[in-house]
This record gives sequence, C-alpha cells and structure tokens, in this order.
Amino acid sequence: MKSDEEIRQTIRNNLKNLRRANDKTQLDIAKLTGKSENAVGSWEQGLSLPDIATLYRLALYYNKTIDYMYEKHSEEEEQ
Repeated sequence: MKSDEEIRQTIRNNLKNLRRANDKTQLDIAKLTGKSENAVGSWEQGLSLPDIATLYRLALYYNKTIDYMYEKHSEEEEQ
C-alpha cells in the first residue's frame, strides 16, 4: 500500500506533467478549476492536493481516469 507521501508525489507529478504536455499554464488550470493559481502551484509542488471533485474534473479534462492520476507514469506517457 502506498504511503500518503507517495500518493501526494504521484499526483503532483501527474498534474504537472499533464499540464505541460498539453501546453497549459498554471493560470489556465486555475481558470478551468475555479481555483487560484497559487492552489495549482501548491498541487504541483506537493504541498497540497486538489479535492476529489477537482481531481475528477482534471482527469476528465485530460481524458484520463481518476485511477490514472494515482498511478506513476513517465512524462512520455502523458504526451
């Protein structure tokens, strides 16, 4: 079973890699989710996590599943 820290780091990496692979800025994602740009930055730094509804919205936006967001992927897989 993954630790909370491993989960946080996996989601952090996936959010950052998906955003970059889709040529989006943190501001773009903030507007999409209705959250602040600082919140998006905190997610990508692993300081906090998006709530489940926001994570689900992001998964749909990137055409991924919630399960995908919790699994490790290489940057190449997300392009």
